[in-house]
Amino acid sequence: MGLFCIAADAVHGPQVAYDGIPLVGRDLPELESDTIAYAEARAVHFRYTPEGYAAPDDPGIVLRGQLVGQVLRSRPLFMVTRDGAHTEWDSMPFEEYGVDGLATA
Repeated sequence: MGLFCIAADAVHGPQVAYDGIPLVGRDLPELESDTIAYAEARAVHFRYTPEGYAAPDDPGIVLRGQLVGQVLRSRPLFMVTRDGAHTEWDSMPFEEYGVDGLATA
């Protein structure tokens, strides 16, 4: 199957930016504001995560939340769509499914 997902930890990184916007360990509403401002300034699109936060509209990036203490911080996943999947969301590792970074299993 091979490598299809790399996740950056919200606390330990590594630090990663998308065209100058830091993606790791951020307050999700703050990152959402930065993403929307970026999209408006450059007339590009953004997308919302299933949790309801804006993120870059890049098919290789899935933005997730990770609880750090009592605070939800940003945790990007860098995805490659696997065979038989329509999008990177279909390729997401099972451990990533949950609500606001909390596993459902």
